[in-house]
Amino acid sequence: MTDLLRVVVPAALIASLAGAAGCAKAHASAQPGGPALETPVAPPRALSSPIESEPTVTGAPPIEGPAPRTTPEPPRAAAPRVERPAPPPPAVASETPAPNPAPPPPVDEPARTLQTTANAGPAEQRIRGLLANASRDLSRIDYRALSVDAQAQYDIAKRFTEQADEALKAKNIVFAEQLADKAAGLAAQLLKR
Repeated sequence: MTDLLRVVVPAALIASLAGAAGCAKAHASAQPGGPALETPVAPPRALSSPIESEPTVTGAPPIEGPAPRTTPEPPRAAAPRVERPAPPPPAVASETPAPNPAPPPPVDEPARTLQTTANAGPAEQRIRGLLANASRDLSRIDYRALSVDAQAQYDIAKRFTEQADEALKAKNIVFAEQLADKAAGLAAQLLKR
């Protein structure tokens, strides 16, 4: 029996301490500490006359300007006058007016090129190498075996190669290089899949 008491007493003590710890938490008391607050009655509303009897405003109200200043502004200094040279006198017309000369015939201008780099030779070779790599990689890919997203990337890479080639023909070296670099990068990524 003493063995039983040795087990039961500590267990009961632990259970009572655990229960007391639960009671130590703050709980709202069942009865309020003071009298109940009463809700105030809403004030009576003043009803105005119907809107139909009010005059209709047809224009915007006038905009009031800024309030007048209480201190006068100091006088402003006049801007210095700049003397401009007099225009040259008109040419004296001769008694017989000169016939209007015929406009010059239109000259075929060569197509303008946009070359934005000083040394285009090595840049063009690099671009052509990137385009060759991109075309080689794209030709090794089976388009039908690609997922929808991969097919979209393939189409973008193909379009980048076409745009880079067009930019290279127009001597827009910087743009052609950017497009060729993107095309080669996309083609290399697609080839790894």
